[in-house]
Amino acid sequence: MKVAHYGWMLLLAVSLAPAAAPASAPAAATAKPGQKIVTTTVVQLPPPVAGLHIDRQHERELSLVVDMELAQTWKKNDPQYPGEQWSKATGRQHYEIVTRLRSDGKLEVRNLLDPDKATRLKAKTIHLARQAKKQLEANGEPFQLPTTPAGLRALDARRSREYHACKGEAACVRTTQLRYAAIYAALQYPEALLPDTEPGVFHYYLPYPGCPGRSRVSMSLSTEGVRYNKDSDKFVPFSERRSADTVDFSDGLQLCDHFAAVIDIEDAAKPMYQETIYIPSMFGPTEYTENGHTSREEQSQIFPTEVLDWIGIYLSQAPVFGALETTLPITLPLNGNATSLGRWTGTAKLKMRWSFRDVSAAPATSTKNQSRPGG
Repeated sequence: MKVAHYGWMLLLAVSLAPAAAPASAPAAATAKPGQKIVTTTVVQLPPPVAGLHIDRQHERELSLVVDMELAQTWKKNDPQYPGEQWSKATGRQHYEIVTRLRSDGKLEVRNLLDPDKATRLKAKTIHLARQAKKQLEANGEPFQLPTTPAGLRALDARRSREYHACKGEAACVRTTQLRYAAIYAALQYPEALLPDTEPGVFHYYLPYPGCPGRSRVSMSLSTEGVRYNKDSDKFVPFSERRSADTVDFSDGLQLCDHFAAVIDIEDAAKPMYQETIYIPSMFGPTEYTENGHTSREEQSQIFPTEVLDWIGIYLSQAPVFGALETTLPITLPLNGNATSLGRWTGTAKLKMRWSFRDVSAAPATSTKNQSRPGG
């Protein structure tokens, strides 16, 4: 197992972030006080899923495509500088990812992505402890969680020996740290390393070395308005143009390392649980003009936070494929710059389609990751 992969798995175990709410009511789950979702229209409903149980290692391909039309206004009334400051912005964004996750075919008793935080943490800790146990027993020496002070001292000594055996090699040290972190975290669950006595209903889909993946994130945003300029002590027109088109951005990890999924074989309507929705970084020019002066800079551009949150909630438990259209309120600045204060009001007209299909019989293809287009 790659170090990056195991580090990602430990993050699952120790993360205390709240789980996303179920997707049965996305409008209520994402709306702030006084806000309502404008409209949601599901344009494709998947049929019930049957035959999800498998007894061999296999893969599913996760595909997600999102297109947005954005519109937003800004207004500010500053008593220190009486007068109207305002702007209007329009834009588009496109996001698509395709990657794969792998299941070992075993049905698990616990949901690794359970909506309840405590239940999810327990499931992740036990899963990682069992993975660590397999690695510790790779040399044929049985391993059990210690139940006495002497046993705990023996575990400490074993960990120390393995650290020293790494001889300072960074990857070895990190892997050893992560392995024992999972073991120590499991000490609070006596059943962690015991065989389950009830039948499982959950398939875990996790990253694996060499998983294929491709991504593209693009955007354009145009803003026109009037604001107070301190240098000239008057209200002046301003404009801003932002754009980006980034293909196969890599942050040093495989694309699949940012995802995890669970399939519940007993839920025909919404069997898919997703851990997170990862948005690769995108880069492009920002051109700003005010009071006759224009500046241009290459910058990291943003994906609307409110849209990302809504997608994460909707897909936290969902059908294995589908498509929808919805309109969401946007009250945070689309350019990510809230330093001007004031009030932002806008909408994102969203089209989304997704699938998590079985591709066990299909050949895998990969794309070459690059930090930026042409990089």
